[in-house]
Amino acid sequence: MSETVDSQPDIIKPNGEELAELLGRSDGETLETDPAAAASAARSLMERGVGAVLCTLGGNGAVLVTRDGAWHAVHEPVTVKSTVGAGDSALTGYLIAHVRGESPENCLRQAVAHGSAAAALPGTQMPSIDNTTPQAVTVTAL
Repeated sequence: MSETVDSQPDIIKPNGEELAELLGRSDGETLETDPAAAASAARSLMERGVGAVLCTLGGNGAVLVTRDGAWHAVHEPVTVKSTVGAGDSALTGYLIAHVRGESPENCLRQAVAHGSAAAALPGTQMPSIDNTTPQAVTVTAL
């Protein structure tokens, strides 16, 4: 990804470790625990032509970086039953809100609500919108 080209994705959804790997860095653990560092790393991908970066941070929530800004969101604690599919569910939540025309902040809010709902379900169950609690998500501008 050394050049900006027309074929870059509109959005990518790495976790902190994957974000570091995409950038050839070895600080994935730091990115998982430091939302500001994750946002900074995500901005460097945007400089290469990626439209937006939704970086999931496990229990530390998620970061969204777009051309409009950067935000960190975290859900109130949930009892984790399985993390399998939580990142995919976060992307699903983001896309549901995006298709509805929601603001970036609300897209991130629904992403974190979906990921948290997935983590609270057993096994590989995919949460429905009714399983999510976006009102339990705090979004902060970075």
